[in-house]
Amino acid sequence: MTYTVDEQILRRLSPGDSDPILVADFQAMSMSPRLSEMLSEQIPGQAVFQIDPISVLSGKRLYASLPELAAACADEFLSTGRDHGRVLVVGHCSASPLALRVAGLLAPTCSVTAVLVNPTWPVDEHVTAKFTEFLGKFGPADRPAPPLDGDPDQVVSAMDRILRDEVTALAARRGVSGTAGVFEDLTVWYRAWLSFLLAGRNDTGIGQDVGQATVTVLSDSPALVEVPGLSKAAFQIQQLPPQPVGTVTPELADLVARHITAILQPSA
Repeated sequence: MTYTVDEQILRRLSPGDSDPILVADFQAMSMSPRLSEMLSEQIPGQAVFQIDPISVLSGKRLYASLPELAAACADEFLSTGRDHGRVLVVGHCSASPLALRVAGLLAPTCSVTAVLVNPTWPVDEHVTAKFTEFLGKFGPADRPAPPLDGDPDQVVSAMDRILRDEVTALAARRGVSGTAGVFEDLTVWYRAWLSFLLAGRNDTGIGQDVGQATVTVLSDSPALVEVPGLSKAAFQIQQLPPQPVGTVTPELADLVARHITAILQPSA
């Protein structure tokens, strides 16, 4: 499947020709490095690519399904034409569904391992809780999220309108323009993240098309781990020490880097 987007979904972070590592993660609204950026420094000599759906969803298109985003990523990666060797696809937190989709698409042509780090599988509560959190950045979060079962473009558009209404009200209270750069950047970023969570919530086929890809899960709550569409026997679990929710620390990146290195160099 070929899927054209305004922005590239895949960005190369470090050089290398074999055994590439694709990392699906989120850009936090801070100067803190992302998991992909940390891994590009901690695993020298390996090509590390950043899968960034938020950049795609920050453009003119409000919504894209998870299969579409995964196809865009796989198409970009395979179009390089290199002999990729073994491919690792890493997904952190709520980006794990996309990583699993990408791994399944690459599995017919590459030897693929998906590494899911504290994966979450978005449901209604994830989308509405994040919407309420974002709304609260601009004032009292007293407006409910729109119903999520409608046309996805309209759902995202409705969330965007509510966010912008609150931005306008906040700007008026502060005596500045609601279209000021910082407000616009925040609104677009929040909308894109909500759109991606909605895509994960809407994807009922996660895990069903993994094919020959190997799946491993790194989790600080191994007893609670589930991968939709896969039985417990279909993936391996490695326990992590307790981690702050949704946060990437240097310690976590080091643990992930060590796990990846062990996969690529099992005799080391």
